[in-house]
Amino acid sequence: MAGTSKLLHVLGGGQWQLPTIELARSMGYRVLVTDMYQERPAYALADLHEVVDLTDAEGTLQAARRHGIDGIVCDTTDVGVPTMAYVAEALGLPGIGREAAQRFTDKYLMRKLTAAAGIQSVRHYLVGCLEDLVAGAAAIGYPVVVKPADNQSSRGVHRVDGPAGLAAAWADARRFTRQPTVLVEEFLRGTEITVEGLMMGGQYHTLAISDKDHFPHRPEVANRLTYPGAFDERVLQTIRATNEAVVRTLGLPTGVTHAEYMVDGGRVALVEIAARGAGSFVYSHIAPHVSGIDAPRLYLQFVMGETPAVTDPGSRRAANLEFFSFPAGRVTEIRGVEEARALPGVAKILLEFGVGDELRPPEDDRSRPGLMVVLGDTRAQVLATSAEVKRTVRVEVA
Repeated sequence: MAGTSKLLHVLGGGQWQLPTIELARSMGYRVLVTDMYQERPAYALADLHEVVDLTDAEGTLQAARRHGIDGIVCDTTDVGVPTMAYVAEALGLPGIGREAAQRFTDKYLMRKLTAAAGIQSVRHYLVGCLEDLVAGAAAIGYPVVVKPADNQSSRGVHRVDGPAGLAAAWADARRFTRQPTVLVEEFLRGTEITVEGLMMGGQYHTLAISDKDHFPHRPEVANRLTYPGAFDERVLQTIRATNEAVVRTLGLPTGVTHAEYMVDGGRVALVEIAARGAGSFVYSHIAPHVSGIDAPRLYLQFVMGETPAVTDPGSRRAANLEFFSFPAGRVTEIRGVEEARALPGVAKILLEFGVGDELRPPEDDRSRPGLMVVLGDTRAQVLATSAEVKRTVRVEVA
């Protein structure tokens, strides 16, 4: 490990920040973590930590100044991206810029700018009260999607099939926003996809494209992402071109992106895009495996003032991220986890519960009970291994 005294400031101390901290330490950096909670798993890996809310830009800047940081990163959570940009600008450090951060975290502004650029989008309204929500939904036509304009992980996001569901959707969306307004949007039909990318040195690299499946009881919450997406090359090229146009329209100078689109025939419509990587080991494990481009390492080199060079091997491999679905009830036994971890290609198995815990159907991304990450050379290979994992991991409930 190369020795250096450089200090990297990581925003967020949850489990999706652990790979970033482990990578930074392997690169010889010291790490400062700030997070709003008194106890977070990342604190044990970091050299330093302080309790500061990710949305508190001024408080985070004060912590950064106290410790004399050399770079700051927020690479797997939306809420800290504006803070990251604010601190980097204030200290003269490499970053994405405050204006770009706002364009990538305010979903209404994102829609406004991409629509003005002629990029395929959805009909939508920003509403500030239930009465306006009722009117907006009627103007769009059911079904509609009601969601916060400034959150992630499907929290507060609901498909609504008629007027009777609007009041509950409005109340839940308001729970998960820091703004007085929420978005109501056209419900898009087709195949939902994700696109991971890297902007570096003025060139945009599409790292990985997946198609998604969803829990039957909660169509807003994904239960599977498979790479590469099951599309012909013509559609894949349209996806790449559309995604790069969105990134350039929103003005990301350097950084990583995670986007969601809906594909219906030849139509590729933006759902939303973020200037950060995806959690659930997509950014840290899946995108580097699929693309052959180590975006997490390159991004850390950039924020720490280095000049990274991107080498694209031009080949693409396969991966499957799948979320477990177990019966509801109190867990009495868990079997087969170690056997499943030993299967060829299995990179991660994570269960978010133990014996004695109560399992319920997931309501958003953060309440899913666990996941597997399977890496391989072909789509068929990773799906076959994933099916074997599901047969091997058994959970009994009372």
